[in-house]
Amino acid sequence: MMPRTAIAQIAKMIGRELDTGAGPSEEALAAGPTLAEAGAATEIVGSLLAEAHRKRPDDRMVAGYSFLLEGALGTLRLQSSGGDIGADRAIAEVRHRLDDALKKGGVAPEVLMLTARAFARAELDPGRTLQQAMMTAMEAQSPSMPAALTPAEISDHFAELAAALDNDPFEIYAELATTAAAFPAEHHAAMAGTLAMSDSEAVQEAALGFALSPDPVVSSAALAAVSQRGRTSFVSSKVIDRLVRMRPWLSETRRPNVDTAIRALRPKAAPPLPAERWEIRGVLASLCDGAGAQGLFALAKRGRRFALASLLVKSEIGVADAWVRDGMTKAEADAVIAEIVSGAEAVEVSISLLERRLADALAINVAGDVPPPFGLVKVVETLGLGQLHSESISPLVLVETLIADLPSARTDTVAAQAAHRASVSWEQEFETLASWFEAGEAVEKLLQPLRTRKRRIEAVSVQLLPTRRKFWAERCAWMAATLKEGAAEGDDTWCDFALVARDLVGQRPLAEIPLAARIAAATVEAFEQR
Repeated sequence: MMPRTAIAQIAKMIGRELDTGAGPSEEALAAGPTLAEAGAATEIVGSLLAEAHRKRPDDRMVAGYSFLLEGALGTLRLQSSGGDIGADRAIAEVRHRLDDALKKGGVAPEVLMLTARAFARAELDPGRTLQQAMMTAMEAQSPSMPAALTPAEISDHFAELAAALDNDPFEIYAELATTAAAFPAEHHAAMAGTLAMSDSEAVQEAALGFALSPDPVVSSAALAAVSQRGRTSFVSSKVIDRLVRMRPWLSETRRPNVDTAIRALRPKAAPPLPAERWEIRGVLASLCDGAGAQGLFALAKRGRRFALASLLVKSEIGVADAWVRDGMTKAEADAVIAEIVSGAEAVEVSISLLERRLADALAINVAGDVPPPFGLVKVVETLGLGQLHSESISPLVLVETLIADLPSARTDTVAAQAAHRASVSWEQEFETLASWFEAGEAVEKLLQPLRTRKRRIEAVSVQLLPTRRKFWAERCAWMAATLKEGAAEGDDTWCDFALVARDLVGQRPLAEIPLAARIAAATVEAFEQR
């Protein structure tokens, strides 16, 4: 375990950097993830709370610790999404340490806010205990605090925020959402209402982000607030366009609120402005990892500037992340693309594959009543995509579509057997396949009582993998779809993946599927090295 004195020195260095306004250095950005890898995330929280409880806390130290916590939590969240149970436990330990300290009280609202933002920026729920502590601390300070802001002062505050963020509604929402994370859901709804009534067009548009809240109550309140705006004054046509786009991404139970908002706003809509046109210069897709995640990237150009749209889809979540980085020069864009290709093992694909992948992922969002992130709207607008509807596609249907034009000799049982033989060398050809193993609580419970590697592999093969055939068929099917896009003449690797996927969802025994044996062995190896 890293000593607190070392963490304090790092936090002090980062605090000084942040205080200059120049932004964090590469070393600072790497510090939090490094500490997480060293198992020191809980020590970061302990150091932050110790500083917060000092008679005169050092603001720069608090900022440094908060920055470290954000980086550490972000790393642990990524590891957790990949099935790393150790990361799950580390996050739980951070929460436990924090909850114990918060129950004792005495932490200033400013520190609680920074802590909540660290969780939110790492895409983790701060938890009810932290939110309640925030409310208690603010109520305790309320007698000594100045009177509540007037509507005009609130409007001025949002206008200043919008100007600082170049009037980008997506950036405005992202900033306010991290602040809202420190408060219970009912306060998110109130914030959405305040945004919707702002005089700033960009702030009004930012309110739509709360319509995609995972919490149906917050989503409903945001849409009601947007509807109310239409009864009092004109609204941007963008608000209606975006509501129409977002409607198919929401579950059936949420769509009536969207319909009500659209009906209320249309009579008050300002004339539409010409849409900004971007030229799509290239689309990339990462290979599918073992946790069910795949990244999609599209480079667009307008004038002399470039924008990179990025998407992350996951098998059990749907669209999990979406953002656009714009304003890049050609040199910057080339550097980012090169980094993606080398770091994510990405291949060139078509925009139609991106749309198909998105439609399938959105079906998962809709089925689970977990809306996609607000950034998806900006991605769709930047790429000039049409109306995106959720459309689930099963592994078998996807495979049959991919191989439909092939002669029977390339898809029959002989070809399938050849595909299984070829699968033995996939891991040498594709680094991503090193992540193709099972992980998580179910694996822990299954393998912990067993003492030999042979028995563990047998348990995974016989007890776990039969229930996961569809999951691994999906991985193979989307690998096939991705690889087919850029396959050279005579390269049938994509077809091999398709045929293995077909057998995984078919009747072929797992004992006759070499990939299943490799996944079982990799699962046990990962378990033993955890």
